[in-house]
Amino acid sequence: PITVARAVLFNDAAVAPIGAPVCEVITMAKRDLKKGEVIDGIGGFTCYGTLENHDLASTEGLLPMGLAEGCILLHDISTDQALTLSDVKIPEHRLCDILRTEQIKHFQSYQLPE
Repeated sequence: PITVARAVLFNDAAVAPIGAPVCEVITMAKRDLKKGEVIDGIGGFTCYGTLENHDLASTEGLLPMGLAEGCILLHDISTDQALTLSDVKIPEHRLCDILRTEQIKHFQSYQLPE
C-alpha cells in the first residue's frame, strides 16, 4: 500500500521495470491433476506459482501463472510438475493472451543495458 500511495500521491516510482522481463512466475501442480481438469488459477486448489528465469521459461514453453486460469489439461500432471503451454488447451479470445502476445512482440529485440 505504501508503494501505491507514493505512486498516486507523489508521482514517485518506488518500483520501476528495467526493461524486458527477466523472470516469470510459472505454473506448478499443487497435487496430481487429471486430464480434462480446468485450472482454477492464482490462489486456487490446482496450482501454485514459482519464480523462474524468463529465458528458461520461454525456451521450455512453461505456462505463465497469470495465463493458467481456465486452461484445460490435455493429460495427467504430477504434483510439483511445471506445466507447459503444450500441457493445456488455452481458452479462446482472452484479453490476457492478446496482451501477452503484444508484450512478447514488444520485447522481442530488447537488450538489457550492461
